[in-house]
Amino acid sequence: MDFIVELDKVNEKSWNEALENAGINGTIFQSVFWAKYAEEVHGDYPIYLISTDKKGNINGLLLAIQSRYGNYPAFNWGSCPGIRGFVIRKLYKTALRRIFDRTLPFIQWQNGPVVIQHSSLENSSPDKTYGALLEKILNIAEARNFYAIRFARPPYFLDRSQLMSAYGFKKRRMGTILVDLGQSTESLWRSIDRSSRRNIEKTEADFTFAEVRNRADFQDFYNFHVQSTRRLGIEPYPVSHFESLWNFFSSLGKMAVFKAFFRNKPIAASICLLHNGMVHEYTYADSNYARLNRIYAVEPLKWHIIRWAHERSFRYFDLGGAFFFKIDAGDEKARNIYRFKKKWGKIVEFNDYSKTLRARMETKILSLFLTEGEGCHT
Repeated sequence: MDFIVELDKVNEKSWNEALENAGINGTIFQSVFWAKYAEEVHGDYPIYLISTDKKGNINGLLLAIQSRYGNYPAFNWGSCPGIRGFVIRKLYKTALRRIFDRTLPFIQWQNGPVVIQHSSLENSSPDKTYGALLEKILNIAEARNFYAIRFARPPYFLDRSQLMSAYGFKKRRMGTILVDLGQSTESLWRSIDRSSRRNIEKTEADFTFAEVRNRADFQDFYNFHVQSTRRLGIEPYPVSHFESLWNFFSSLGKMAVFKAFFRNKPIAASICLLHNGMVHEYTYADSNYARLNRIYAVEPLKWHIIRWAHERSFRYFDLGGAFFFKIDAGDEKARNIYRFKKKWGKIVEFNDYSKTLRARMETKILSLFLTEGEGCHT
């Protein structure tokens, strides 16, 4: 039998050590580091759930985040293009923000629930632990009058689809691409698609790379981000979003920012989050100069990050989401991103889950502007 408790105060060391015991499924997005970031920077509220067996051994964790619309750029409607985006932004910044923030609080999480399996656990059943954590968070959501659970994404190798459906969650196909860094450098090179290897080899002599060490250098990344998003016709994230990431995670050794130089000119950059043997590519951006001159930095920069992570004994490089539900709906941008990413590693499919707990007039208004469970973020 599992005992599920919501922690009023979390023992950071015990939580993060238990997360490490989960191996690849224990990512930074279930860590105390991420919870503190969400709380201190965005004003969210972390909900810590812990599962133990009858001897008190930890066999499961779930960090869920109580949030509101507008707290995160990824949940905001500022990236919607055209007239529709303009109207949504105006409405949201005036009347709708107060309504939605007050009446539509929701819960979200990433890479959870986490189930821990090791020899000291008695009668451990992953499905029972997973289900018990789900049941607990649903009870909390109902008791505290949340309108929904959204953006609920499981560990990459622990998606219990049937169990989630049994609890009434709707699902959408997603995935990520993982590069297994446990191979030799030669094997990693051979595992990359041949066309990407050719592109790297053709420009190898022209590229150099550097890690960003201070905020002044970090400004280059933001300039690239603004240029990249405007080329796509979407609103750039505010500089405060990236500054908060930098301020919080770089001092903890949980973040690395890489810049690519073409003949000594900075033209691209990538932000990565680091935890528990995993390098997560958070975002990538390149300059208008690079695009105008057909200088493709993305492949040389990714190969540099792979070698950097391999040298430091990281286990996996996570290239981020593959939005299969968008591809299934005919989204060519999502298809092209997926085609590029799958050249680098193993495709791991999972689902994105959501469940509406109470339908109100505000929910109906919301549906006029958003595709359920997505928003207009990229």
